[in-house]
Amino acid sequence: MAESAAPAASAVSDAARELTGTWTCNGSIHGPGGASPSKVRFEARLELDKAWLRTDFVAVSGEYPYKFTSYRTFDSTARTWRNVILDNMGGDATSSSTDGVTWVGESTGPMGRMKIQDTEHLVSPGMLTLRGQYSMDGMSWNTGYDLTCEK
Repeated sequence: MAESAAPAASAVSDAARELTGTWTCNGSIHGPGGASPSKVRFEARLELDKAWLRTDFVAVSGEYPYKFTSYRTFDSTARTWRNVILDNMGGDATSSSTDGVTWVGESTGPMGRMKIQDTEHLVSPGMLTLRGQYSMDGMSWNTGYDLTCEK
Protein backbone atom coordinates (compact mmCIF):
# COMPACT_ATOMS: atom_id res chain seq x y z
CA MET A 1 0.00 0.00 0.00
CA ALA A 2 2.81 2.44 0.83
CA GLU A 3 4.40 1.76 -2.56
CA SER A 4 1.23 2.71 -4.46
CA ALA A 5 0.87 5.88 -2.35
CA ALA A 6 4.37 7.10 -3.28
CA PRO A 7 3.59 8.15 -6.90
CA ALA A 8 0.43 9.93 -5.72
CA ALA A 9 2.33 11.78 -2.99
CA SER A 10 5.00 12.76 -5.50
CA ALA A 11 2.43 14.09 -8.00
CA VAL A 12 0.64 16.10 -5.30
CA SER A 13 3.97 17.48 -4.00
CA ASP A 14 5.04 18.44 -7.52
CA ALA A 15 1.76 20.29 -8.13
CA ALA A 16 2.02 21.97 -4.73
CA ARG A 17 5.55 23.16 -5.45
CA GLU A 18 4.24 25.14 -8.44
CA LEU A 19 0.97 26.37 -6.92
CA THR A 20 1.59 26.83 -3.18
CA GLY A 21 1.20 30.40 -2.04
CA THR A 22 -1.12 33.33 -2.57
CA TRP A 23 -2.00 34.50 -6.06
CA THR A 24 -3.64 37.82 -6.97
CA CYS A 25 -5.99 37.43 -9.92
CA ASN A 26 -7.66 39.98 -12.19
CA GLY A 27 -10.33 39.41 -14.81
CA SER A 28 -14.03 38.75 -14.65
CA ILE A 29 -16.59 36.69 -12.80
CA HIS A 30 -19.84 36.12 -14.67
CA GLY A 31 -23.26 36.10 -13.07
CA PRO A 32 -26.90 36.88 -13.83
CA GLY A 33 -26.03 40.42 -14.97
CA GLY A 34 -23.11 39.35 -17.20
CA ALA A 35 -19.38 39.76 -16.65
CA SER A 36 -18.16 41.83 -13.71
CA PRO A 37 -14.54 43.05 -13.51
CA SER A 38 -13.20 41.26 -10.44
CA LYS A 39 -10.16 40.68 -8.28
CA VAL A 40 -9.70 37.24 -6.77
CA ARG A 41 -7.34 35.83 -4.15
CA PHE A 42 -6.32 32.26 -5.02
CA GLU A 43 -4.38 30.32 -2.39
CA ALA A 44 -2.94 26.81 -2.53
CA ARG A 45 -1.37 24.62 0.17
CA LEU A 46 -0.87 20.99 1.10
CA GLU A 47 -3.19 19.51 3.74
CA LEU A 48 -4.12 16.23 5.40
CA ASP A 49 -0.57 14.90 5.72
CA LYS A 50 0.28 16.24 2.25
CA ALA A 51 -2.19 13.85 0.59
CA TRP A 52 -4.38 16.68 -0.75
CA LEU A 53 -3.74 20.06 -2.33
CA ARG A 54 -6.25 22.58 -1.01
CA THR A 55 -7.10 25.68 -3.04
CA ASP A 56 -9.22 28.62 -1.92
CA PHE A 57 -10.76 30.99 -4.47
CA VAL A 58 -12.19 34.22 -3.01
CA ALA A 59 -13.58 37.16 -4.97
CA VAL A 60 -12.30 40.25 -3.13
CA SER A 61 -13.97 42.76 -5.47
CA GLY A 62 -16.60 42.78 -8.18
CA GLU A 63 -20.35 42.36 -8.32
CA TYR A 64 -20.41 38.62 -7.56
CA PRO A 65 -19.02 37.52 -4.16
CA TYR A 66 -18.11 34.01 -5.34
CA LYS A 67 -15.80 31.74 -3.37
CA PHE A 68 -14.94 28.07 -3.23
CA THR A 69 -12.60 25.61 -1.57
CA SER A 70 -11.31 22.61 -3.45
CA TYR A 71 -9.31 19.53 -2.52
CA ARG A 72 -7.44 17.56 -5.14
CA THR A 73 -5.28 14.48 -5.14
CA PHE A 74 -3.73 12.11 -7.65
CA ASP A 75 -4.97 8.54 -8.09
CA SER A 76 -1.81 6.75 -9.20
CA THR A 77 -3.71 3.55 -10.05
CA ALA A 78 -6.06 5.32 -12.46
CA ARG A 79 -3.42 7.94 -13.38
CA THR A 80 -6.04 10.63 -12.87
CA TRP A 81 -6.38 13.71 -10.73
CA ARG A 82 -9.56 13.95 -8.62
CA ASN A 83 -11.03 17.24 -7.38
CA VAL A 84 -13.84 18.04 -4.94
CA ILE A 85 -15.22 21.60 -4.71
CA LEU A 86 -17.59 23.28 -2.23
CA ASP A 87 -18.79 26.87 -2.82
CA ASN A 88 -20.50 29.68 -0.91
CA MET A 89 -23.79 29.20 -2.79
CA GLY A 90 -24.33 25.71 -1.37
CA GLY A 91 -22.97 24.10 -4.52
CA ASP A 92 -20.64 21.16 -4.85
CA ALA A 93 -18.71 19.69 -7.73
CA THR A 94 -16.47 16.79 -8.59
CA SER A 95 -14.09 16.78 -11.49
CA SER A 96 -11.09 14.89 -12.81
CA SER A 97 -8.10 15.63 -14.97
CA THR A 98 -5.50 13.57 -16.78
CA ASP A 99 -3.07 16.49 -17.17
CA GLY A 100 -3.69 18.69 -14.10
CA VAL A 101 -4.68 21.57 -16.41
CA THR A 102 -8.17 20.77 -17.73
CA TRP A 103 -10.72 19.54 -15.20
CA VAL A 104 -14.02 18.03 -16.37
CA GLY A 105 -16.94 17.06 -14.17
CA GLU A 106 -20.36 17.90 -12.81
CA SER A 107 -21.74 20.29 -10.23
CA THR A 108 -24.97 20.99 -8.41
CA GLY A 109 -26.13 24.28 -6.96
CA PRO A 110 -28.77 26.99 -7.24
CA MET A 111 -28.90 26.61 -11.05
CA GLY A 112 -29.34 22.84 -10.81
CA ARG A 113 -27.10 20.09 -12.10
CA MET A 114 -24.60 21.02 -14.83
CA LYS A 115 -21.42 19.98 -16.59
CA ILE A 116 -18.27 21.91 -15.70
CA GLN A 117 -14.88 22.41 -17.31
CA ASP A 118 -12.18 24.34 -15.49
CA THR A 119 -8.77 25.23 -16.84
CA GLU A 120 -5.85 26.02 -14.55
CA HIS A 121 -2.78 26.75 -16.64
CA LEU A 122 0.60 27.64 -15.15
CA VAL A 123 1.84 29.92 -17.94
CA SER A 124 5.23 30.45 -16.29
CA PRO A 125 6.54 30.52 -12.72
CA GLY A 126 4.48 33.18 -10.99
CA MET A 127 1.83 33.45 -13.78
CA LEU A 128 -1.39 31.41 -13.78
CA THR A 129 -4.61 31.58 -15.78
CA LEU A 130 -7.92 30.30 -14.41
CA ARG A 131 -11.07 29.77 -16.43
CA GLY A 132 -14.30 28.15 -15.28
CA GLN A 133 -17.05 27.13 -17.69
CA TYR A 134 -20.40 25.42 -17.25
CA SER A 135 -23.03 23.86 -19.47
CA MET A 136 -26.62 22.99 -18.70
CA ASP A 137 -26.95 20.71 -21.75
CA GLY A 138 -23.35 19.49 -22.23
CA MET A 139 -23.10 21.22 -25.63
CA SER A 140 -23.28 25.01 -25.20
CA TRP A 141 -20.81 26.46 -22.69
CA ASN A 142 -20.92 29.63 -20.58
CA THR A 143 -18.05 31.32 -18.77
CA GLY A 144 -18.20 31.46 -14.97
CA TYR A 145 -14.84 33.18 -14.46
CA ASP A 146 -11.82 34.14 -16.55
CA LEU A 147 -8.73 35.34 -14.67
CA THR A 148 -5.02 36.00 -14.95
CA CYS A 149 -3.08 35.54 -11.70
CA GLU A 150 0.34 36.55 -10.39
CA LYS A 151 2.13 35.27 -7.31
